[in-house]
Amino acid sequence: AVVSRRVRGLPHLVAQTSRGISTTQCRAVNIVFIEKGVERNVKAIRGDTLMETAKDSQIGLPAVCGGMCECSTCHVIADQATWDLLPEAEEEELDVLDTIKGVQDTSRLACQIDVTRAIEGARFTVPDSFSDAR
Repeated sequence: AVVSRRVRGLPHLVAQTSRGISTTQCRAVNIVFIEKGVERNVKAIRGDTLMETAKDSQIGLPAVCGGMCECSTCHVIADQATWDLLPEAEEEELDVLDTIKGVQDTSRLACQIDVTRAIEGARFTVPDSFSDAR
């Protein structure tokens, strides 16, 4: 069996097990990003953040601070069904969201959302513009 791990920030590594099943595929979660009205289905890796998934999938999230919950440039808007699946935002994230022009009730920071099986099929809209809260 070939053993490999995915290292954050590097392209997805695909390993074949003795059964020929990709370990990356076994850990995949289907996510939909809606960017400029166009839906993009992507495979997210459990354990990554939604921001990492967006960057790896060339989704237009600037994510200027690199996931430190400081800048608001990874702002996404969850649809209501997705919102209901997500854990509550922490106070730090809420403070950053309060600075965003155009924030909505289902707005979140992608850097604060962990990819888990629970969000299979989640849908996130990428705003047309971003402001840096720093």
